[in-house]
Amino acid sequence: MLGPKPARAEALCNQSLLEAGERPLDRSLAEPGDVKTQFATREGTYRLMTLSEYSRPNRVGYQAQGQSQPQVRVSLVSLPDQGERICFNHGREIYVYVYKGIKKAADLSKPLDKKVYKGTNPTCHDFNSVSATTESVSLLIGFSTGQIQLIDPIKKELNKLFNEERLIDKSRVTCLRWVPGSRCLFLAAHASGQLYVYNEELPCGSTTPHYQPFKSGEGFTVSTCKTKSTRNPLFRWLLGNGAAINEIAFSPNGTQLAIASQDGLLRVFHYDSMELLGTARSYFGGLLCVAWSGDGRLLAAGGEDDLVTVWSLEQRRVVARAQGHRSWVSSVAFDVYLEMEACYRLGSVGHDTQLCLWEIPEDALAPPRPRAKRRSDPLQLVGTPSCPRLDECPVLEPLVCKKIAHERLTALEDDHSWKQDNYSNILTEVNKELME
Repeated sequence: MLGPKPARAEALCNQSLLEAGERPLDRSLAEPGDVKTQFATREGTYRLMTLSEYSRPNRVGYQAQGQSQPQVRVSLVSLPDQGERICFNHGREIYVYVYKGIKKAADLSKPLDKKVYKGTNPTCHDFNSVSATTESVSLLIGFSTGQIQLIDPIKKELNKLFNEERLIDKSRVTCLRWVPGSRCLFLAAHASGQLYVYNEELPCGSTTPHYQPFKSGEGFTVSTCKTKSTRNPLFRWLLGNGAAINEIAFSPNGTQLAIASQDGLLRVFHYDSMELLGTARSYFGGLLCVAWSGDGRLLAAGGEDDLVTVWSLEQRRVVARAQGHRSWVSSVAFDVYLEMEACYRLGSVGHDTQLCLWEIPEDALAPPRPRAKRRSDPLQLVGTPSCPRLDECPVLEPLVCKKIAHERLTALEDDHSWKQDNYSNILTEVNKELME
C-alpha cells in the first residue's frame, strides 16, 4: 500500500502534516506503537495509503500549493427493493455506486456511473427520493462555476443544465436540496449568499433575469422574476449582507427550512409562508453545516468556532453547546434510531479528523431560569437566546471522540434505510471499536 510521490511534493506533505497537528517527517518515534505513515527518500516521498485511496480507479492526484479542491460530499438514496445508491465527488469527478452498507465495502473499480468534468469541479449533489424507482433516479449536481446539472445515473438518458450561461449567478453552488414531496422543485444555494428555487420542468431565460420584490423581513428579501412567461428561477432569496450560504436542510415534515451561513447565523424559516421563525449564532466565524433531529424538535449546527450548537424549534433558542472538536466542525447528523424521550444522540466530524458522538439529555432542553440582565451592546447577539454565553447554557462533553482518518473529515450521513434490529447490532460493534 505504498506509492511514490514526486520529490517536489515533499514540502506540501510536510505542510499538510503540520496543519493536521503532526510534526514533520523527522518526528520522534519514542512512543511505543508509533509508526510513520510516510517517509522521504532520494527518489521522492512514500506514503501509506488508505483503502479508499489505494482502490480508487485513478491515481491519486496532487494539488499545487495555494490550490484547494472542493470538499467531498456524500448523497444517499433508497430504491424500492433495490437497496441504496451512493454518490460522492472527488476533484473533477462524480461517482455513483451501489451501496450495501458498512458490512460490505463497495467495489470502487466498478462504479454505476462516473463523470469527469473539464474547467469546473462538482461541489454538491442531491438525489430525488420522491421520484426514485428501480429503473430511474434523478441526481442534481452543482459546480464551482455556478452551473447545475440534472442527470439520471441509471438510465443515463436525462441531462439538463440550469444557469448554463451563468446569467443567474456566477458564484459557486454550495448546496442543493430537492423540495420534500416534490418531483420537480429544488433549491440551489450559492456562495453569493443567494438561494434560488428552480422547477426542473421549466427553462432558464436567455438574458440576465430582472427581479421584483415579493416578500421581505428582518435580514432577508425574497424576489421573483419579471417575465411574461414563467421561467427559472421561480424565487430568489437574499440573506443578510451576502455572506455565503454553506448548507441548507429541510425539517423531517418538510415545513421548515434551516440555513447555515458564513456570517455565523443559523436562520430557520417556515418554507411555504417565508416567515423567519428564529436565529442562532456562532461565537465567531461561519456556520458550515446544519442537521435536524428525526422528530423536528432540534437543530444542530457546526462551524468555525469548533462547537456544535443545538437549537430548539419549540423554544426558539440555543439550548446547548457541544465542545470537543479542536478544529472546524464540517458535518453533523442526528441518530434517528436513538431518539427517545430521555435522550438524543448526535454525531459530528471535523477538520481535526475526529468523529465525536454526543448525547443530549432531556433535562438540557428545559427552559432556563431567569437571570439578571447584563449590560451589553444592543448590536451584539452574545448573551441573547440566539447566542448565550457558555455559562448560560449547558456545555456538552463528547460521549466518544476518536480520530478515524489522516485527512480532514467533510461528510457524515445517517443511513435511514437500515432496519432497527440490524442497526442495534451494528451500533454495538461500532461503539466497542470507538471505545478501544
